[in-house]
Amino acid sequence: MKKLTKTVKCKLILNDEQFNSIKNTLVSFNNACNDILKISDENRIKNKFRIQKLCYHDIKNRYRLPANLVVRAIARVSASKKSKIFNGLSFDLDARTFSFKNMKMSMSSINGRLKNISTCKGDYQRNMLDGKSSTSAKIVYDKKHKCFFIHIAIDYEINDAIPSGNVTGIDMGLYNIAYTTDRLKFSGKQVMHKRKQYIKLRASLQAKGTKGSKKLLKRLSGKEKRWMTDVNHNISKQIVDNNSCGDTLVLEDLKYIRKRIKLAKKQRTIVHSWAFGQLQNFIEYKAIGKGLIATYVDPRYTSQRCSKCGFVHRSNRNSHQFICKECGYTANADYNASCNIRKVYLDTLADGVMSKTPKATPAKAVASPCL
Repeated sequence: MKKLTKTVKCKLILNDEQFNSIKNTLVSFNNACNDILKISDENRIKNKFRIQKLCYHDIKNRYRLPANLVVRAIARVSASKKSKIFNGLSFDLDARTFSFKNMKMSMSSINGRLKNISTCKGDYQRNMLDGKSSTSAKIVYDKKHKCFFIHIAIDYEINDAIPSGNVTGIDMGLYNIAYTTDRLKFSGKQVMHKRKQYIKLRASLQAKGTKGSKKLLKRLSGKEKRWMTDVNHNISKQIVDNNSCGDTLVLEDLKYIRKRIKLAKKQRTIVHSWAFGQLQNFIEYKAIGKGLIATYVDPRYTSQRCSKCGFVHRSNRNSHQFICKECGYTANADYNASCNIRKVYLDTLADGVMSKTPKATPAKAVASPCL
């Protein structure tokens, strides 16, 4: 049995008193986070229990936050990978600091418990939340529209999928964001073009260094991130919707890929901003929700190996075309790689253990063609 977590976003309908209480709680929470971060950096500790011992009572008294909100602030600082100033746009809730029923919620604040907070009622929210309970949520302030949203995390238990259908290999890259063995292709040309526009604009604003340019840089960063998230959501949805319950999606294990590959200076910014991890996560959780299986294989030499005869050589790949130097097989390079990814997984099933891709060698290796 697997657990799938989905986040339901609801707009809060607040009177002036509720709005001010939540906003003051938001300010106090993030000021507390910044003080906790300073203590964490000064003492060089990231363990939340050790941080809590050092500053819990002081933070609670200083900011008048409920006990559990202080604990949530410490947990947020502990979980942050980088030492950064917290922006004051959200704060975390847990089972003791909020509850909801019939599209109404209550939550803790610095002014005590706020009850009977109304939320916007939509069919999607009703269907997702009816009869469900949650132990975590996040309050987010929308600066543009000057309103608050609550993001409620809902856990679903899903039966483990049984492999019974097709196996689809998925190759990921920059020229084509994703290319599958079903010949589903997602071009990366427009994405790369827009990325380069953002890079050029950021460089221009950074060179100016004015107060206004710094504000614009911050706004652009959030805009680019939201846009790329939307692109990845759309791609992952189409890939998953193209398959049926019981099918298997085979992805490349690209962990540490940025450390392994050598890049020209011009390529580094584009590659290091490549959101492949997010796309893979989106594919994985959407697959689980639809009863598909998402698995990972070793990606080594999948772009150099011929999916027809198994011959491996660097010169097989010529830009976006794959031309085997041994058997003459010609195909789109990303499609050929997706076939190899699929075959690595099928070999794993046949052997009963994780099979390794062949070493790069001019010697011919026998391999079955991609089906």
